[in-house]
Amino acid sequence: MSQSDAENLILVSDSRSVDNINREFYGRFPYPSPPRTYPKLEDSDFETVMLNQSLGNFSHPNVPSDAKVWVAGCGTNQAIYTALRFPKADVVGSDISASSLAACHKQSRNLGTKNLTLRQESLNEVTYRDEFNYILCTGVIHHNADPARTLGNISRALHPDGVLELMVYNRFHRTFTTAFQKAVRTICRYGGATWSWDQEVRAARVIAAAESLPFARHAKSLSDMEESEIADLLIQPVEYSYTVESLNALAAQCGLELVLPCYDQFDHNSGHMWTIEFSADDVRARFEALPDVVRWQIANLLLLENSPMLWFYLKRASGSRDERYEARVNQAFLTTRFTRSATQLRNYVREAQNLSYRISPSSVPYPMRSQNNLVREIVQRVDGKRVMQDILTELGMNIARHKAVTDIRVQTTTPMCPYLRAL
Repeated sequence: MSQSDAENLILVSDSRSVDNINREFYGRFPYPSPPRTYPKLEDSDFETVMLNQSLGNFSHPNVPSDAKVWVAGCGTNQAIYTALRFPKADVVGSDISASSLAACHKQSRNLGTKNLTLRQESLNEVTYRDEFNYILCTGVIHHNADPARTLGNISRALHPDGVLELMVYNRFHRTFTTAFQKAVRTICRYGGATWSWDQEVRAARVIAAAESLPFARHAKSLSDMEESEIADLLIQPVEYSYTVESLNALAAQCGLELVLPCYDQFDHNSGHMWTIEFSADDVRARFEALPDVVRWQIANLLLLENSPMLWFYLKRASGSRDERYEARVNQAFLTTRFTRSATQLRNYVREAQNLSYRISPSSVPYPMRSQNNLVREIVQRVDGKRVMQDILTELGMNIARHKAVTDIRVQTTTPMCPYLRAL
């Protein structure tokens, strides 16, 4: 197998051997560390509504509230977050690490979640077919020997009308970390040497602190990180990374197609979006007329490390792909009436130094007020009577601009920014 400098594949031979490596690695370093809080919303349908809106479904839900959900590669806590987000759903969490699942089970039992089943299994060996309405697989397939095999199994598990939420590493984000991992692995394992994971972590800390290296400026922050975070960052056994173009090719190989971007907390905080606007009218018009995947790939190339994470919603390939689906979603957004969304949030709060959680005695309004002035103005003017295009026009926005409408839709109607609910 090719071992290009863009990948960390020194330990790759076949899927079974990498499964064993990952089982051992995450057995030693269960990931991620237990969170300080788990959120619980009073409205049990809130997250389902926002998920469907982020898929462009403002009237007919694609994912039902009682969906069958699979968290493929759940680690220590993603299955718990998912079960709490969708309390009416039947959630299955799978992971190859017994240690990660044990931590997840302990936290789940402490929180009293009733809709979660945990299974120790390899994503390279599962045999699910046409089963799940919604699958989450984030940060997983790129740690396998053959990501196409892993994604192919996930694709077969998806219900024909289901949705996959997939995240893989963005190549432009991973230039240094992947190179660092490969350098550490070469030092520790060259010539057949067999250093332990603990020895590799120690070596990685020493190397990161070398004053002549770019990573040295981050060495001080490592002291504030949990051991599992340091291990996952600096000595992850296997790592592939992708561009929009190569991810799209991988998806097509597995019978899937990209639908829309899924924005996460990191992109929201940094303001990274898949939209670009050019000043010249002819260039802008040409760019906006391109197929969705081509526009996202251009943004990936031009924004480089400032492009968003490669986090997308996918569906089974239909043979009649809507190449400009995002524009049609924007049009549906413009012609929809909205109301302000509102529910109450309570948190399960972690006790000081253990895995015990207690529910907060009081609740707070959710969502919290947006920090974006334009978003606040739009939300304030929503009245359930006027369609969105009337509100945006009243505010002087050019609704013919793809970037303007896309950005507002993402910043008002999605799980990351759940301010508006379609009527």
